[in-house]
Amino acid sequence: MLHVARVSAGGWGRWIAAAASVVVSAAMFYAQGHETPKPTPVSGPSPIAAAPTVAQATEAELLAASAPAAAADYQFALSRGVAPEEGLQVHTIWAARAISVMFLEIKTIGGYRQDPLPWHPNGLAIDVMIPNYHSPEGIELGNQIAGYALANAKRWGVLHVIWRQGFYPGIGAPSWTADYGNETANHYDHVHIATDGGGYPTGRETYFLGSMRTTAP
Repeated sequence: MLHVARVSAGGWGRWIAAAASVVVSAAMFYAQGHETPKPTPVSGPSPIAAAPTVAQATEAELLAASAPAAAADYQFALSRGVAPEEGLQVHTIWAARAISVMFLEIKTIGGYRQDPLPWHPNGLAIDVMIPNYHSPEGIELGNQIAGYALANAKRWGVLHVIWRQGFYPGIGAPSWTADYGNETANHYDHVHIATDGGGYPTGRETYFLGSMRTTAP
């Protein structure tokens, strides 16, 4: 039964994911596909480099036009995906499971780890590793996943998404991150998604594509 649901989500469900994030991913694809000069990075602890450029302001308008959309709530429970869930909070788990079932190309999602920044140690973030991330297909896949996360920002409590040096708040204007010297630190090989957490799981949670349910103890 679960296998059938997973295959179904991977087929027609993938179309739903693409439809939900089409404007967001189109904006990202436009930004990634045009050689707009990036502002000079600013050193310091903040990952945001500088105020948005004119091109980024246009991108922000497109992101605003794609404000988190309500996706259909298909009532089959999402099982564990490819992300290890130990140490993750419930909204982060929800995002990881939905992405696992909607994007079957994804084979690795990182979660809890020690890090100087609070996101991963506190179970607030996942890193969705993109296969063939240099290829047009890989970039498009990353755009779709980042767009899908932003389209569900209110539902999952998404605080920000980072992809290919683009910093996208759950709601608000994007900006560029500083250059940290390699592709992983600059988020070229993975999409980083941070949520507000929602608390640590109790074991009574059931996750669906469009909702989450917690049963009484």
